[in-house]
Amino acid sequence: MPPRGNEGYDFTPILTHYLFLFTTILAIAGWLTAFFSQIIATHRFGHGAVGVLWFSIFLQLFLIMGVLHTLASDSISMHRFQISTFGAIAVVFAVIGVNEGIFANDASLNAMSAGWLILSIVDILWVLYFTSEEDSLSLHIFNSMGTGGLTPPNRRRRTRGPSLHMGGNGYPSGGYASGGGIGPGDVPYDTKPASGMGVRSPGSIGGAGSITGNRSIGGGTGGAGSITGAPSGAGGDPGAASPLMNSNTAGVGAGGGLNSPERTSPGENAAGGEFSYKAKALYAYVASPDDPNEISFTKGEILDIVDKQGKWWQARKMDGTVGIAPSNYLQII
Repeated sequence: MPPRGNEGYDFTPILTHYLFLFTTILAIAGWLTAFFSQIIATHRFGHGAVGVLWFSIFLQLFLIMGVLHTLASDSISMHRFQISTFGAIAVVFAVIGVNEGIFANDASLNAMSAGWLILSIVDILWVLYFTSEEDSLSLHIFNSMGTGGLTPPNRRRRTRGPSLHMGGNGYPSGGYASGGGIGPGDVPYDTKPASGMGVRSPGSIGGAGSITGNRSIGGGTGGAGSITGAPSGAGGDPGAASPLMNSNTAGVGAGGGLNSPERTSPGENAAGGEFSYKAKALYAYVASPDDPNEISFTKGEILDIVDKQGKWWQARKMDGTVGIAPSNYLQII
């Protein structure tokens, strides 16, 4: 699936989701019917026969364009409030448009009211969808018609900021040491495990240049910026008397610490547990190219799951591919 958001449009959600496909067709047909009928009615009876509906018709046009933009850019969580607000206002004007011509003895006014009736139905369906919570029955019913890979309404598209690089004093650069703190761009919107299956990639916790990279906390190279300071032996390992290397210490430097050298096998979770659950993919998901820990899967695919905790689950596909997957895209079976 091609990238969306600021990088381009993808109309797959509209073409593969029956709700949006039918409502888009109905909205365009209803708008054209109401628009041209209002032109004829204004020509025949003057401005008083249409009145405020000229404002309404262009409000409806902007609403339709906004919905198409939101779906094609997969930005529902960003625009759902605005669409719901303007959609509710458009419903009121649509009902006025229906009332203005439905009982008239003129074909142009009858056609105008028919167009507004179609638009009112479409507006109500859109408002119901964009105001639905992620686990609501209404959203489940709507998404049973297809999802097209849309991000759920309550989840923003994944955005990532730079990792917490360690400065020469052991603090995140630009962070506490300089009085800057951790800014909103320093962490992702969705909290994910730093390493899905023990794989440590650059830019994540445990990767080069991050918390447990070259300037690590308790172990590793023992270079400048680490707690252990200068290396005390070959390879930079702290001495045996160091409290950080005490086997009774459960903190940093001991087994299970931030820079533990032990890696988990692909069939185990971080605690050594086996894949004990199976889940079915409710929607298709495409892994982000910026995060090698994620995995892609198709709708209906069966995955092995380590546990059911958190928003990102450690999963394994039938072909043996291991990684992390968003929990709201999966259902335990």
